[in-house]
Amino acid sequence: MNPQYLKNLLAPLLLVIFIAPGSGQDLQYSQFYASPLYLSPSLAGATDGGRVIMNYRNQWPGISTAFSTYAISIDNFFSEFNSGLGFLLQQDKAGSAGLSTTQAAFQYSYNLVINDKWQIVPAIQFGYGNRAIDFSKLVFGDEMIGGGASGSWDQLSFDQVNYADFAASALVYSPWLWAGLTIDHLTEPNYSFLGERMQLPRKFVFFGGVNIWKEKRRNVQQKRSFATSFRIQHQQNFNQADLGVYWFNDPIELGLWYRGLPLIKEVEDNINQDALVLLLSYRYGPFRFGYSYDITISDLGWQTAGAHELSIIYEFNQKNKSRSGRRPAVPCSDSGDPADSDYSGKYRKKSHRIF
Repeated sequence: MNPQYLKNLLAPLLLVIFIAPGSGQDLQYSQFYASPLYLSPSLAGATDGGRVIMNYRNQWPGISTAFSTYAISIDNFFSEFNSGLGFLLQQDKAGSAGLSTTQAAFQYSYNLVINDKWQIVPAIQFGYGNRAIDFSKLVFGDEMIGGGASGSWDQLSFDQVNYADFAASALVYSPWLWAGLTIDHLTEPNYSFLGERMQLPRKFVFFGGVNIWKEKRRNVQQKRSFATSFRIQHQQNFNQADLGVYWFNDPIELGLWYRGLPLIKEVEDNINQDALVLLLSYRYGPFRFGYSYDITISDLGWQTAGAHELSIIYEFNQKNKSRSGRRPAVPCSDSGDPADSDYSGKYRKKSHRIF
């Protein structure tokens, strides 16, 4: 399959995915723990202070005008209310017709202490979305054959559509184990360009992991840890699993992920396999810089050139040093380090550190 063929195939495919009734899938990040507010509203306010995160993803760069995604988010934990607030803004662009999806979301999370080791964080999200397309850049088959105007234009009612959206989530965790569930598009909003009912399918995301081990070298104050985690997504007829590991040796972090469903045959005899993801990140003071590359292992092959993804995390006003302890962490930012050096095995209720 050559790149030109893929390019010609992509335009009508995008049109089917985003315009045809009953279709549509959400944005995706390989570094999903480096885009925590998109993964789960329960991760809003998941540090001991504030945080700003920027994400960029370039998917299938081997195909001209394929997919590119930009996001920025900010969140903060308010200890006096035991609550977190977050704001997420992101945009995805696809295809030569400039098909864009812009989403803004406000999030609220609340921390509930179960006992000395376990906590649960329920959360809600209110979002607003916009989808737009430049129909003037589309060329239909009857227009090419007839040499004149296309009758397909009569079916295109709007060049953009706006919709409200809602999500809910819950995260339960201890210093060694965490698991969460996010349900997005609770009301299945309408996003049709055709002036008819076309619902954005409800999405379920189940994620979690285990902090296998961690250590801190006292002489150089260097942290090292190893963690494994997963993400499983279901949306309409689409399923996906991500399985991987992180190894952190301060300030470097390495990650390896597999994306696909190797044991489930979804289409006749074809086994669903997507990509291998390689991750490298570097922590410098309050900053964390991450880069990942998706190695395509599906039938699309190397012609797509995989996917590049960048992330920058900046944490500020962190209060964990002035408090009695801190919450356990999930990978990416101390890379699964379950507690600081004064952690004594007794989980402190006032500590707060998830991510």
